[in-house]
Amino acid sequence: MSRALVVVSYGSSALLAENLAAWGRASTPGWTVVVVDNPTTTEERARVRSLADQHGWLLVEPDHNLGFGDGCAAGVAAARTVTEPNAIVLLNPDARVSVEDADELARRVEEDESLLLVPQMVHGDGRPAFTIGYVDRRTGMPTGAASSSGLAWLTGACLAMARGAWETLGGFASDYFLYWEDVDVAWRWHAAGGRVDVARDLRCVHDAGGTQAGAGSPSKSPLYYFFNTRNRLVFAARNLGARGRVRWALHSPRYARQVVLRGGRRQLLRPWRCVVPAVRGTVSGLRALVVGLPATTPRAATPQVGAPSAG
Repeated sequence: MSRALVVVSYGSSALLAENLAAWGRASTPGWTVVVVDNPTTTEERARVRSLADQHGWLLVEPDHNLGFGDGCAAGVAAARTVTEPNAIVLLNPDARVSVEDADELARRVEEDESLLLVPQMVHGDGRPAFTIGYVDRRTGMPTGAASSSGLAWLTGACLAMARGAWETLGGFASDYFLYWEDVDVAWRWHAAGGRVDVARDLRCVHDAGGTQAGAGSPSKSPLYYFFNTRNRLVFAARNLGARGRVRWALHSPRYARQVVLRGGRRQLLRPWRCVVPAVRGTVSGLRALVVGLPATTPRAATPQVGAPSAG
């Protein structure tokens, strides 16, 4: 039985060293561990190379930032140059899952290919973290619980699926770069007759924000605000009819306000880091609604693979 764990990194060597420490080749038989290192600095690339060599990870070294979705596609493509994995687990650098729980996640999606599955996400102190969300299909606003108009979607921080599911979906859509690609995947998976679920008996520790301002910090990066507000409308452009697009557009100011306030009110003292990116993202997304985006199959990423260490 062959499985793949794919991690997309961006300046995250310290997180990789901490959260993937248990995923050395000798301790994970049957797994191909792939790290996609979106480039930042020469020093960071060297640190990731050293970790990959030490642990026997398969390293993908794109020459430009692929973002999350295309980074995952490059990682899966790289894994498939080694073997055809029966299951794929996507993991954030700021998330940590045990090999045993990942094995069980993989086993369950292998047995039921209609299933996209995540473990229960928890903070480092054991408190529940974000695991499953709902978006109102009529307005594009987050909702607190399931409803007749709600779309259930799963965090992409630790997401398992069978190879057949990945192939059916074509991976993540390339239009997003960061954020909302997991909502888009859930939408397309529901439309294909699939299911999403949470394995409450399995755990993944997610230090949410570890790839942003740092774990435990409420503030977010300008990219967070820009792509969250933009990509909600990109999602509408890809998936909704004219009436739905208008409804989502009308709720954009309210959504942008919610997104900005996720970073706390103190950041409002520096509006160029939160308010301005949210406005720019909303304007960019509205352009996508006007111009329209084709709901195309995500493009395949060509991996630039470094051979793993034999250790």
